Amino acid sequence: MTMNKEFKGVYAVAVTPFHKDGSFDFEAAKRHLDYLIESGVHGICILGATGEYQSVTLEEHKAYVREIVPYICDRTSVIVGVTRERADDVIDLILQVKESGGHAAMVLAPPYCHPTQEELVENYRYIMEKTEFPIMIYNNPGSCGITIERDTFRELFRLPYTAVVKESSGDIHKVTEVVDDAPESVSVFCGADNIAFESFAAGACGWISMLANVAPKDCAALYHAVYEEKNLEAGKEIYRRILPALDVLETFPRVPQTLKYLLSRKGFDCGYCRRPRVELTEEQKAYVVDAMHADNIE
Repeated sequence: MTMNKEFKGVYAVAVTPFHKDGSFDFEAAKRHLDYLIESGVHGICILGATGEYQSVTLEEHKAYVREIVPYICDRTSVIVGVTRERADDVIDLILQVKESGGHAAMVLAPPYCHPTQEELVENYRYIMEKTEFPIMIYNNPGSCGITIERDTFRELFRLPYTAVVKESSGDIHKVTEVVDDAPESVSVFCGADNIAFESFAAGACGWISMLANVAPKDCAALYHAVYEEKNLEAGKEIYRRILPALDVLETFPRVPQTLKYLLSRKGFDCGYCRRPRVELTEEQKAYVVDAMHADNIE
């Protein structure tokens, strides 16, 4: 089975707790991360889109990495989102991740300039040459406006520090294609919450999961049943129960607010979101609890 043995399983793409004044709430972050690790996730991804990376400056990003990565890197695998428009900013962030003890960096294509496929390969090559650090290639057409094509993936697989792919197109055929083409040194992760079951069945060995913030045990159990045990019936039972929550997270456009609100119902105060995000209304809170069957997930 294709897999980089260093990267497998369920990685919660963690929320970033903020105080009301916008400063980081490191203590709340640590409490939440302790809970995730103790609940059985296999890794943590910080400062992804769910972690509001777009809303922090470069220096703030590095400060968060300096504080949080050493706190968890000896207990679990840590991948840090480092997406930025400028390649040199990405490199700057990766070098801080490397120094702090992280295990890989997640890099989306530049989200504004829409590079060609050739430019995309050269961008990743440049970043890898300057950092010599494991990279998670991130395919998310909805976020950056371009799709990594099959031949482009094959070129990226030949680069020396390609370690993981996060496949977030939402197309299970694309997931299967990437799994089939990936060399043994590269892990393929599901990056769309509501095709996790199908992705594991297709051979994806990991999952960057939004839902794992609030239901880490269920997410880990789904991975164990489908990927490790090959028990599709047991996996379907878990999947059907959590699928309403997974669907909401892929369709309701307020993911960080939703997860922070649901965490507050579990006793974790993960604070506020940064502007331009605003807090959920009472009506929206009622919607997510009902639509996600929030009392039936763990």
